[in-house]
Amino acid sequence: MKLWTLAEISGELATAPQISSTPGNNLITLNNDKSLCHLPYVFPFTDSSGSPWNAIGTYEGFAAIALAAQHLNAGDGSIVPEVAALANNKCGVKFNVAAFDTALSESIAVDQIIQITDRTNAQAIANGGPADDANVLLRPPCVILGAARSAVTMPTSLISGLRGFPQISPISTSPALDDKSQYRYFARTIPNDDGTSVPLIARLNSGSGDDNTGAKDESESWGVNHLAVLYVDDAYGNAFAQGIVLAAKEMAPGMQIETFSLAVNPDDAQIQRVIASMAESQYMYFFAILASSYDEIMTAAYNAGIAGTGKHTWLFSDGVGSEFTGRDFTVGSPLERAYRGTGTLSAQGGMPGMKAYDALVEGLRELGESVEDKEYLNSLLPNQGITNHTDVTDSDSYLMTPGFVAPFLYDAVISAGLSACNLEMNHNTTDGSFALSGGDHYDAIVASTFEGTSGTIVFNSETGTRNPKSALFTLSNFVDDPDASTSDVVQFKSQETDVFEFGAWRSLQPFVFNNGDTIAPPDLPETEVDRNYIPAVLRSVGLTLCGVIIVLSIGFTVWTKKKEKIRIVKAAQPIFLYIIAIGTLLMGCAVIPLSLDPGVVSMEGASIACVSVPWLLACGFSMTFSALFTKTHRILTIMRNAAAFKRVKVTALDVAKPMICLLLANIITLSVWTGIDPRSSKTIVLQTNRFGKATETESICYSEHQSIFLSVLGVINLGALLVAFVEAYLARNISVELSESAYIMKAISIILLVCLMGIPVIIIAQENTSAFYFVAVGIIFTVCISILCLIFVPKIRASMKPPPAKKKHRSASGGPDISRTSTQSDTDNSGIKILSSPMAMAELEEENRRLKQMAETMRASKSVRRWSNEIGLEESRRLSQMSNDSMVESDVATGNEKRVTFERPNSSDIENHTEMDAVDEEGEGGVIKEEENNGEEASHNEKNVDEEEGVIEEKGNIDEEESHIEMNVVDAEEGVDEEDIEKEEQVDNIVRVV
Repeated sequence: MKLWTLAEISGELATAPQISSTPGNNLITLNNDKSLCHLPYVFPFTDSSGSPWNAIGTYEGFAAIALAAQHLNAGDGSIVPEVAALANNKCGVKFNVAAFDTALSESIAVDQIIQITDRTNAQAIANGGPADDANVLLRPPCVILGAARSAVTMPTSLISGLRGFPQISPISTSPALDDKSQYRYFARTIPNDDGTSVPLIARLNSGSGDDNTGAKDESESWGVNHLAVLYVDDAYGNAFAQGIVLAAKEMAPGMQIETFSLAVNPDDAQIQRVIASMAESQYMYFFAILASSYDEIMTAAYNAGIAGTGKHTWLFSDGVGSEFTGRDFTVGSPLERAYRGTGTLSAQGGMPGMKAYDALVEGLRELGESVEDKEYLNSLLPNQGITNHTDVTDSDSYLMTPGFVAPFLYDAVISAGLSACNLEMNHNTTDGSFALSGGDHYDAIVASTFEGTSGTIVFNSETGTRNPKSALFTLSNFVDDPDASTSDVVQFKSQETDVFEFGAWRSLQPFVFNNGDTIAPPDLPETEVDRNYIPAVLRSVGLTLCGVIIVLSIGFTVWTKKKEKIRIVKAAQPIFLYIIAIGTLLMGCAVIPLSLDPGVVSMEGASIACVSVPWLLACGFSMTFSALFTKTHRILTIMRNAAAFKRVKVTALDVAKPMICLLLANIITLSVWTGIDPRSSKTIVLQTNRFGKATETESICYSEHQSIFLSVLGVINLGALLVAFVEAYLARNISVELSESAYIMKAISIILLVCLMGIPVIIIAQENTSAFYFVAVGIIFTVCISILCLIFVPKIRASMKPPPAKKKHRSASGGPDISRTSTQSDTDNSGIKILSSPMAMAELEEENRRLKQMAETMRASKSVRRWSNEIGLEESRRLSQMSNDSMVESDVATGNEKRVTFERPNSSDIENHTEMDAVDEEGEGGVIKEEENNGEEASHNEKNVDEEEGVIEEKGNIDEEESHIEMNVVDAEEGVDEEDIEKEEQVDNIVRVV
């Protein structure tokens, strides 16, 4: 028999008087020579119906108490080595046990504690009075063990403390029991709910937070940010729920906890209401602190769609015990689906592999295998003859496993025993007597520490609660038991998946969730997020418009290359046309990165697109605009100097300077921007739901200083655009070939108008992705197409027209114009030569000055008739003769002549030669139109001279631009009135043209 010391003490108690030495002494004196510490066990052995209740191992717990008392009495240190020091009766205190059934009733428990702590019967016997038979077995306690639920422990420990008796609970975890002003001598070998909440929060949320993007697979945490707590509305449930809230605030400040309470014995209507409220929370993780009604609650949860769905996870406190194991559930039933993949979090009294725990398991198994020990234990069970304990004690599993409370109860008895013996062995009185008061005993208990079956026992000296860091917590998972399940019926088994020790979780095996997966599901239902990406249809439209710009830019470039030899393209200067086409191509290509967002590319790709957009737009805009600006500026420069009778040479470098400066300004600004603060794609949250989860987001290109750089680029480009607009306005009426000045004016006007109207619209629409994209693409398309069409289309149309028929130009006298008929053609420039005689050019310039002076003199004297009769005709003849004499070159080898003639300029000549770049091949000098005349043509020229029809034709190139000056002098003999009119027109022509 293993419990032999207890059996001996029980025999002595049956015959010996039971006397307490003094009211302040909690020991019983046996036969005046033996001190006895009585250990009553107040715990529920039955439920309200009177059936045995062993959900958390009540029966195994009582056996563990008996085994601990046996080890203390015998000094057996097989489990706790410190007990070996009590061997050989070194401790004068012996220990005895008793059991009381609370029947899960608070009132019954309170009545029992009142009777257990009543000293009146013992005092009456000590005073020689008769003993009350009803109270004979109610011996004064040394330490009370119990109760189970905190709601029961709180009133019982209040009574025991007032009467001076320590009370130790193995499972009551309410933080309210730490209040020493009410529960003076209460201690516990399990952490309180605040301590139990620590591993719960650590399992659900490590405190690092989570972005709620989907499933989690973390080594220590499931990444749960939202938890619903269902608790029974009593002291235990309220304190536990409050402990979870406090632990979450401390460990995971971002975690949201919602609590829902139920009555201790709820009816179906209340269960339905509470479960409906929990469903409305939309939470996916639930922690239940219950003592009963598990099936009713989980059935209601299944019907409400928050259990058994594969998406919801339920965890339970340690009160669930073996409610889910060892039962048959029909496959597919609500309870089978609801309980599958659930779990329980509980403080453990040890684990296999721990030396003390394994020794306890072995010791209980030996008791279960001993008939004598089992019979002795059964004799001590409460309510004998009322409750049929054999339903538990005769089962094959009885004492084969320790159950939940056995390790904590064993450690509680050892702590009470070691502290009492230490006080007894160290007491120092003159008469050698030893009295154990409740206060001294309690202080010794909370000061004790040893390696127990549930780990290192360390109490908080101020509260009497076990330090949670010294305790062991496990997470158990309810999964199918293949050995007990069939195709129609399922049984669940509990398997430990994780262990919390030394402040951290350690995984033993994967936790299987309700969906059968080992990856934790999200804690909230998936939310549909409106990410405001560019719609596919709108993106297709934008890219199509981009394709149109690219095709037209490349097409016009190819056309320019093929037609660069024709007069129209040469007059427009192909290099500028190329630059315009390349600029629009770059601006059009900006639509491509503008169309990219995280919906079609990665965040890195979207960031690259953000950087490239301003580069393409700024560089393309500056190239296109500078080409238009340069063409306008060039025309104005030539015409201003021509009007002032100044010769100016506009070189390629001169016209390229504005373009280079503008392009460099943009490139430098963009380079600095990209170098120090590049744009990147960033997702911003526009709207959230009540959980703080995003319901609407937007991807933007962000740069901390982008407003500064955009302002700089705007000043550079828009400022230059305004200057160009002014010059284009001034050049709008200049008549050049194909009216290009007017088209340039229109193009710049469109650019300015689009920028002034489009930029504010873009700023307003930037919060709407689709509107912003549509407006931006529209602006780019409008600018590019307007420029391309206005610059290229008129030239293409003109090039497709047939060349005009050759016409003979006649002089003022009605005769043929030799210079036109013999040398000039709109399409054939083979007759154009370059006059390289410096002397001839000097004479022409001198003659121009003389004519201008004469015209001013004639106007001042108002003698037009006299001037035309006496001087004008003579000067005209002399000028014609001099020109013929000085400009004729004889070709001895061929016998041909080259004659230079001068003509009055007409509008078509000004258009042609202002726009065309006839390059001076041999240096300075005007472009002179030459005629090769054979014998017949020479005689015709002489006849014109003899008829006194002076025809002066001047062809000069002002800055390599051809312009014609023609003066026609009419015959002075045609009449006075006609002469006056003709001479006045002649003077006007001379003043205007020269």
